[in-house]
This record gives sequence, C-alpha cells and structure tokens, in this order.
Amino acid sequence: MLVALLLTVGCLVSAQPEAGPDELASRVQSLIRRLDAPRLEAREAAEKDLTGMGPAILELLPADTTDFSPEVQQRLSRVRQKLEQEAAAAVVATSRVTIPGQRMPLSKAVAEISRRTGNRIVDHRARVVERPADPEVHVAFDNTPFWEALDDVMKQADLTVYPFGDERAIYLVDRSPDAPPFGWKGCSSGPFRFIPSELIARRNTTAADEGALRLNLLVVWEPRLAPIGLTQKLGDIKAFDENGDELPVDGRLGELEIPVNPNATSVRLGVPFVLPSRRVQKIARLTGTLDALVPGPVETFRFDKLLEANETRQRVAGATVTLQRVRGNNHTWEVEIHVRFDEANDALASHRGWIFNNEAFLERPEGVRVENDGFETRMQSRNEIGLVYRFRLEGSPEKCSFIYKTPAKIFSARFPYELENLDLP
Repeated sequence: MLVALLLTVGCLVSAQPEAGPDELASRVQSLIRRLDAPRLEAREAAEKDLTGMGPAILELLPADTTDFSPEVQQRLSRVRQKLEQEAAAAVVATSRVTIPGQRMPLSKAVAEISRRTGNRIVDHRARVVERPADPEVHVAFDNTPFWEALDDVMKQADLTVYPFGDERAIYLVDRSPDAPPFGWKGCSSGPFRFIPSELIARRNTTAADEGALRLNLLVVWEPRLAPIGLTQKLGDIKAFDENGDELPVDGRLGELEIPVNPNATSVRLGVPFVLPSRRVQKIARLTGTLDALVPGPVETFRFDKLLEANETRQRVAGATVTLQRVRGNNHTWEVEIHVRFDEANDALASHRGWIFNNEAFLERPEGVRVENDGFETRMQSRNEIGLVYRFRLEGSPEKCSFIYKTPAKIFSARFPYELENLDLP
C-alpha cells in the first residue's frame, strides 16, 4: 500500500511497545479476537488498543482477513491503514538529536549525532590530512532536528559539507573564511534541505522578449533516507518579486524528474523562469513542493530446502516474494523469483534501477555467504518484477538457503519548501 504524506510542521511519533516478541504477538492475537466481542464497547476498545501499539505490530496483523467477519475485516483494515501512515511518517520525518549540554571533541560530537540519527557522517579532511584538527565543541541538543544540530557543530569547527561524495554519507570539509555557512539562504523540510546555489539570467540582445532565468537548487537529504525518485511539478512552484508581483515559471516541461544515484545524498534541481524585466531585483519569495518516492525498512525473505521450494511464496508487509524455481547443474544454478508490491507507485519504472541493488545471495549451512554471479530481468510491470539470479557452486544448492532483501513498502511523500530574498544577476 502506498501512503501519501505532506510534511508540514513537526512529525508523528508513535508509541513503541516494550514487550518481548512472544508477549507482543500474544497480546496482538488477543486483541484481534476481541474485535469480534459481543459488546460494541469491547470491540472499539480493542481497535483503539491495537492502533495505540504503533507500527511495530504491523507484521503481526493477518495479511489475509477473509476468514474474519465483515466487521473485523473493516476494523483490521482501519488499524493497518493508520499504522502504515504512522510508519510512513516516521520514515520521512526529520531525525532528531538529544544530547545533554557538555563539551566534547568534534569527532565525538559527530559520532554521537551519527549514532543517534542513523546518518553516516564522514570527516573528509582525514583523506587529505593525516590528523585533522579535533577542537572541542559545545553540544546541547534537546530533540533537535538533524540539520540544525549538524549546523551548530559545523559552525563551531568552521566546517561545511561537500555534497557530492561517492558514498551515502555527509562529507565534512574545512570551510574557507569567505564562504557562507552550509545551507545559507536555504531551508529544511523533513529530512531534506533546499539550498539556492546559482541564479543564471540569459538575455537575447536582438529580441527584447526572449531570454531565460534559471534558479539552481542543491537538494540534500539525510543519508539514511535513500530516495528512489524525486519529481518537481513546475506548477507547484510559485515565486514573487520585491513588489509582490508573480514571477512566472516556465512550465512547458510540466514536471522535472530528477535522477537519483543510489549512493548519493544530493541532486541538482534547475527551476526555469520566464525572464523578468530589468526592473526586477530579486526573488523575494519562492515556494514549492518536491515529490519523493522513499523506501520503507528493508525486510528479509529466506527460502530453505531450495530443491523443494518451487512456487514457495512469502509475504511481509506490502511485498510478496515467490521463489518460482531453482534449476541448473553442478557448476551454475539459477534461482528465479517474482517480487510483487501491493502498490509501487511507479517505483518499478524501467528507468529506476534501485531494485537491482537489492541483496540476493545463497547461504551455506555453516553461514558462509555465496554472492550471485549476475542476474537478468524476466518481466517487469507497474507493481511486479521477475528476476533470475545465477550462482556458481561446486555441487548442489540443496542445503543452501536463498536470501533476498528488499524494502517491503514504497512511500510517497511531499516536501514543501520556501526560500526568500534571492538577488537576481
């Protein structure tokens, strides 16, 4: 199921159950039975309790509800929908940091922010200088958004971000004395940051009504996020000059689909405008909304007894993986699988290759991992894909397990942003 969100102020926080796995499963099953209780009050209380247990119980809810009464089916559907909305909100909300006030070395502060948010941060200075400076910084964060906390530490240490690293991480580098702080004139929206990097005007000297204006934005996100696709609908952008007059966006392209490298934490977004008259001095205010496809948590599908596992199906959350067949000889074996998402929302479009980066490997009984030797696509549609993985093995894979890892859900989220006072060239 796809969950669409519009991030505004704050984020949704769900209660996390503290019970152990067995106790939690037992309580969920008990509450599901109470959804069919004779008294209406008991049924409503059970639905409320299930919803209050948070997204952690999603995997404990029955995927197939056809054996339940119509009322129980409706209640379970409402519970699942609410919890999936909470799970989606948690995925696309900003990470937050809490560290009591204290002084500590820069390296420790960065490590703590990274550990508490799940965002990898690399001190890129270490690749240039053997022992980069490690000054003391003061930290005092109370549920502080990730970018705000990182800004505070970078400011104290005269650092900035290099946004084009080749790994999924935030790269810290020295900031030159005349350079503005990272994110200058930008804004944050959830885990994203929108930073104006360049305004380019072009005028035709022989035709007064011809020319173009382009605003280049650097869009950066928390490394934990790994968006699958980003789209900017040009109709969602509104801009005004210093007199309050609208600056028309050149919307002939309709929308901009921005390619995303799976190891990247930033992209460039170029917004085209109709060139205004020379009297206009600035973009006083600009608002927009970026659409993002974001993967949910990665789930593991494990298939044992491979030679007997043909047409074995496993379902987790919104994904179903079917091991269709295993065939081969003593040297090369093929494992054919079919992956289906309840709603992929164009995440499986042919130009998006994220799913080909999913882990797929064999595991021997002693735990040794055997990587695949390549794969091919057998079919691909809006919500489904068929893949064949090849493995080189000495002997039969009979005692091996096949492991496939994929996000079970793809969330669609919208991130509004607003920029101010951008001087025109």
